[in-house]
Amino acid sequence: MSERLHALLARCLESEAVVVATVLATRGATPRKRGTRMLVTATATESTIGGGELEARVIAAARALLARSDLSTEMPIALDGQPGAAGVCGGAMRIALRRWDGAVDQARARAIASALGDGEVVALDAGDLGATDASATLQPDIRLLIVGGGHCAVALHALAQHLDFDRWVYAREAGDAPLAGFPAATRLTGDPSQLALALETTRAVYAVLLNRDYASDVAALDVLCRQPPAFLGMMGSRRRIAEVRAALPAHVQALESLQAPVGLEIEAQSPHEIAVSILAQLIAYRRRHQD
Repeated sequence: MSERLHALLARCLESEAVVVATVLATRGATPRKRGTRMLVTATATESTIGGGELEARVIAAARALLARSDLSTEMPIALDGQPGAAGVCGGAMRIALRRWDGAVDQARARAIASALGDGEVVALDAGDLGATDASATLQPDIRLLIVGGGHCAVALHALAQHLDFDRWVYAREAGDAPLAGFPAATRLTGDPSQLALALETTRAVYAVLLNRDYASDVAALDVLCRQPPAFLGMMGSRRRIAEVRAALPAHVQALESLQAPVGLEIEAQSPHEIAVSILAQLIAYRRRHQD
């Protein structure tokens, strides 16, 4: 969520002050973990640090900070069910509140948003977070490369827009990828060699092949395997998958990590069910490989 949230922070600062709430540390069972952030203005919020009573307390504290001249504050949140606790999960959270306001903060927010948008990693210091002993690293959004322009590709793109991916779509023929189906994606068409453009980034790339035919799978994988993405998945029957592998003897090593058939096994049938199964697998993979 780093890119969207910090781009929104930069825009909000054009007209009002914003408090950024950051989870600095957690212990035991908590709804969100270290690094989670949310924005709080006088009238609105964006994102969530866990919901419920704990979030209500954080929002109230953030708005109190907006009403004062203080730059920052910290607050502990107990979730152990004891008197005064904000929940019964059993854990505890340490949260920093940093008020962002004025030209200097706006310039810093724009710089962070710009760097993330360029695919760069951004280091936040204690001043950014509002905690004297804290630091954090922001990662740019992962690039989701959808290969194919059919119903499953459209469904995957539609659901992925809610999950903070930098979305790219490739279809060999422009007619296979109508603009209405991928309104917010970077679109590639033409020869499969165009797929290499999506790999020219410092971002992690997750590639998912949802082609309509075997030949398209082979052609796409021949390009992708030369610079293997962090995640490589392909839809298809086990027989088709085996034939695709057999057709690419030069890429045996790269294909060892191929997730095929892609998606968690939930007996999905419709395009949106298939998209849910794929995104669930991508979310699990992303969580396991986060810094």
